[in-house]
Amino acid sequence: MGPRSARRRPAAALRPFIINYTGFHTEFSTPRRRLELPTGYVTVVFVFTEGLWVTRTEVLAPTRLRAASRAMISGPRTVPTIGMHAGAVSGLEVNMSPLGAYRLFGIPMAHFEDAHVDLTEVIGPAGRHLTDRLQALGSWEDRFALLDEVFCARLDGGPAAAPEVRGALSRLWAGSGSLARIAEETGWSARTLRARFRDQVGLSPKAVARVFRLQHALRLLSSGVAPARVAAACGYHDQAHLSREVKAMTGLPPSRFVKLRGGLPPGSALDRMPGRITSVVLSG
Repeated sequence: MGPRSARRRPAAALRPFIINYTGFHTEFSTPRRRLELPTGYVTVVFVFTEGLWVTRTEVLAPTRLRAASRAMISGPRTVPTIGMHAGAVSGLEVNMSPLGAYRLFGIPMAHFEDAHVDLTEVIGPAGRHLTDRLQALGSWEDRFALLDEVFCARLDGGPAAAPEVRGALSRLWAGSGSLARIAEETGWSARTLRARFRDQVGLSPKAVARVFRLQHALRLLSSGVAPARVAAACGYHDQAHLSREVKAMTGLPPSRFVKLRGGLPPGSALDRMPGRITSVVLSG
């Protein structure tokens, strides 16, 4: 297996679409439960070992866990996911932008909304075989090289996102402008913008704005900023509004999130992507 974990960026041609590859291999004496938070991004997970369970839920209850597919896609979402493993797990994950997933998989992104989808549903049996091919290789670097080869081969066949969608998504991430103003700048009606976002991003503009605002709030909360100041800085009506949104989208009240997060900065070893708050350990 080589080193227990490794991470690198994809080939240069893929960097507008894919953020990073991460190989992981962990061993613990007891099961571990992780809370995976909404980020606005797409994650593809290849599982090399049995004993991984996942769920999409607004309630942090373990009864809804189901066995993970050997290759699955977790799409953009507004609710948390729980992942649990029996103590040891290994595999590889690919983190990509929603517009990158739209280009590489070539199907409407609404197919992935708030869901885990088996890769075979998207690219056929090749998705199942890809997990076996990755597992058979002797190093993380060889596995990453295979992913570069596979995804580069898909670049020319996929659709390009509309410039209006790319621009609106960038504005939403930057928090610059109201939804109405952003829609107006595209030259589309609000209804058309919603339809294009569902098709190419997987969430409505309003849902994307909620996720990006949540990420901003979580970064401030984890760095020790008082909730009342976080609410004001992130555009919530008041602290109660912040608390409701954090609880609705993470399953945790802000105080519990801060305690579990333990002061880790965005992009820590616990997180899947640089600059993001992606995960919290619930037990183990």
